[in-house]
This record gives sequence, structure tokens and C-alpha cells, in this order.
Amino acid sequence: MRCPICHQGTNFDPGRMPGHPAWHLAPREMGWEGMTLNEICTQIKDPARNGGRDMAALLRHVSEDSLVGWAWAPGGKRTPAPGTQAEFGTLMRAWAESGAVCPAE
Repeated sequence: MRCPICHQGTNFDPGRMPGHPAWHLAPREMGWEGMTLNEICTQIKDPARNGGRDMAALLRHVSEDSLVGWAWAPGGKRTPAPGTQAEFGTLMRAWAESGAVCPAE
């Protein structure tokens, strides 16, 4: 089943169905369950596994993409991500500017 069959351009709160004009899940390869912080960090920085993004594109993605931003304004009774998308972008930019070092294993 394709995502747009259920997920429309906006949330459908009576059915608790999230929505966005460009709704799609992150690719399976971006799943982080069971991974260490080092493995997640390495994956985030790897263009072969992050949608082909270099660091500049990755920073734009997390700080400006409205689908990513949905996490901070999910609507309905959903719990938003902590902070704001702007704050997350600022933290990611500081990490990138300091060398984007991944934690040790």
C-alpha cells in the first residue's frame, strides 16, 4: 500500500492519521533501533545512507524541511519533539562547525 492512500496533505486527527503534502517515512536504511550513538552518527554523515546529503544539505534538511519540522508540530494529541526545529538546526550547525565528531564506541 502506498503512503498517500492513508496519509493525506494534512493530519486527519479523528483517525490519528498524520499528514503532510510530502508525507513519507524515512527509508528503512535510516532505522536507528539497536544502534549505538557512534553508528547513528556515522550513518547520518554518510551520503550513501542519508539521501545523498553532504553536511550543508543535511543541515538544510533538518533545519528547514517542513516534513522534518512536522515532528515539532504534529497536531492532535501527539507529543511534539522537544525544543523547536530552529533550535535543533542550531545545535546541528554547531556540531558541524566543531568538526561533526562522532562519539566513541
